[in-house]
Amino acid sequence: MPRSAPLPRRLRRRSAALVFSAALATLTACGGSGDDTAAAGSSSSAAGSSTADDSGSSSAPAGQGQQITATEADFSISLDSTDLEAGDYEIDVVNDGGATHDLVVEKDGADVAKSDTIAPGDSGSVSVSLEPGTYVFYCSIGTHRGMGMEVTVTVT
Repeated sequence: MPRSAPLPRRLRRRSAALVFSAALATLTACGGSGDDTAAAGSSSSAAGSSTADDSGSSSAPAGQGQQITATEADFSISLDSTDLEAGDYEIDVVNDGGATHDLVVEKDGADVAKSDTIAPGDSGSVSVSLEPGTYVFYCSIGTHRGMGMEVTVTVT
């Protein structure tokens, strides 16, 4: 099989950065230390989601629309809080990464809400009504979820 022409330097650097980011996200996800300051990204937030600290959740009463921000990077998702009160939410999705992303909200293996795809540097939003239970917020683009772009959210 003939070998194709070498990749341009910029593309090689970008590819190397993506591989490094994926490896870092994997290591962070596997760490499980629960120390939210140890890593930038949602993997550490997911590990800390079992705590009872509500300090990051919205103060709006249940039943009224609440707003949270999901920041996506390559390859992590971080939220204002992973412990939320039941209610209607407008989730602002900010893509701080170098790849296209989206945000899907899943409960019990079924998707309950999904944003449009979001280009690098752009943002979008998705509305969802959350009932008590456990949810997974993830990116459904390619293999991003498997590379660490998911975070577990507890709704009470």
